[in-house]
Amino acid sequence: MRAAAYTGAGSAAEVVSIQEIATPEPGPGEVLVKVAAAGLNPVDVKIRAAGHDFGAIRYSAHPGWDVAGTVVAAGEGVQEWSAGDRVFALAAFPEAAHTLAEYAVVPATDLAAPPRRWTAAQAGAAPLAALTAWQALDAAGIGDRAEGRRVLVLGGAGGVGHLAVQLAASRGAHVIATASPAKSALVAGWGAAEVVDYRDKAALSAIGPVDAVIVTVDGAPPHGAIGQGTAVVTITGLSKEQEERLREAGADPVTRILVSADGAQLARIAALADAGALTVHLDATYPLDELAAAQERVETGRVTGKVVVLVDADADA
Repeated sequence: MRAAAYTGAGSAAEVVSIQEIATPEPGPGEVLVKVAAAGLNPVDVKIRAAGHDFGAIRYSAHPGWDVAGTVVAAGEGVQEWSAGDRVFALAAFPEAAHTLAEYAVVPATDLAAPPRRWTAAQAGAAPLAALTAWQALDAAGIGDRAEGRRVLVLGGAGGVGHLAVQLAASRGAHVIATASPAKSALVAGWGAAEVVDYRDKAALSAIGPVDAVIVTVDGAPPHGAIGQGTAVVTITGLSKEQEERLREAGADPVTRILVSADGAQLARIAALADAGALTVHLDATYPLDELAAAQERVETGRVTGKVVVLVDADADA
């Protein structure tokens, strides 16, 4: 099969290649998926540039974690999935998964049926970002019934951010999001009741205390958004000094999360999508042969929504 590979650490243009390798076989508790699409995330480009493990995230010369496609075969003990089933998953994360290939082996428990309303490209783009948004909201105490809760999403137009806005709104929260003025209408359309220019210091100061802040970009929340008991959840990390200042201002908890693969949560996300409460915005779609260009697009930091690789040229984009 054809599969993406890294020849070492470096820039996408230098180290990304497409190779012919043996098609894997599913082991006990695993399924073999014919890959239609696989999303890209900032972690993909960071671990490629590093050329080694990235914290708890395992480096592999054959990259990829997001996947959408069709089950080809099921390994021993797998009863819930069979050949022909359409599936999507965040595969094995933070272990290596190798989904940027024509076929990928995925733990059966990581899989869910994709939303009927989504294209294969959307399903392939969603898992890591959608699960991160879901788990960040849970960690912030923004549960299924969040009516009256004020949630600030920093980076409301990004991969995780645009899904966090929609998920928080679907839970009943009053969502405030930061974005550039050019993306304000788009973010409001995803459910943000207020959209604030991330460069406008006065507007940021005027937000006032919120119940939870979801940080999807580099940097700390604006001081004025922190009140007694404000939950701060970051996916990018904060310095010790930033954490101390937040706690002094009353933030509790201040937490950094690393997403976990979870097929059951993906099934709930798919149900929301089929109910019309969640969509995936595709910034750009690339064929597998243009993976280096796709990674370079992610590295610009200007992506709106998600970048996805169509591994199967016949898959619906």
